[in-house]
Amino acid sequence: MQVYDRLVVALRTHGHAGDVIPPEIELAADLGVSRTVLREALRLLEEDGVIERADDPRRRRLALPSARPPAFNAPLEEMLHATSTLNLDVVRTEEVASTEWSRGLLQLPNTSERLLCRESLFFAAGEPVASALELVPLSDASIPVHLATSTDPHETLLSAVGPQFRSRCQPTLWRLSPGGSAGSRTGFRSVPRGHLTTLTTVLSRGGRPVFLAKYLIRLDLVALAVGRDPADADDLPDA
Repeated sequence: MQVYDRLVVALRTHGHAGDVIPPEIELAADLGVSRTVLREALRLLEEDGVIERADDPRRRRLALPSARPPAFNAPLEEMLHATSTLNLDVVRTEEVASTEWSRGLLQLPNTSERLLCRESLFFAAGEPVASALELVPLSDASIPVHLATSTDPHETLLSAVGPQFRSRCQPTLWRLSPGGSAGSRTGFRSVPRGHLTTLTTVLSRGGRPVFLAKYLIRLDLVALAVGRDPADADDLPDA
């Protein structure tokens, strides 16, 4: 994982999409690791879509932008599309007590379980268009510990946990329904009733729920693109 992280930083700092990366023997020497360790890190980078096979299949390159739509375990910022620029602000990141709702969906047996909570708000043309309330159990060893103190103001929790975490998760709940809890969300108290859709998601790892989110989305102002190429979507609503 240390080699993986060093490669990600180096490749994204000094490279551009489509650039062919150095051969394995050169990378291993530069990083001071065995080729076995390097190959495992490269395999994970391919798995996460950071690199891909070049035209010469013996070489790898920084991945080109993909035409594929986001997967169902993608962060909300990858699934939302609007005719104007989307901006994201983190409203809060804090430790909270579990509730009956979160314990039930995360299958937490302990009523004293603490969760890391992040609330984020999306804007398009100055108008609030989506809200994300995300929760992960603090007891889960797979959750990066730095998230509890992260101060990045422009990243949802699912984006912050990183591609390694997401790639090992499978959606076990993905439910859309009419939104009815706008009054409890920052920025949404004045949104007219009937203009919101709720998306509730649970991601599991090894058969155990590790991530819970409840999104509020104004589908009259943004499009939610999952499972198909956003370029093929119908015309987006004006925002």
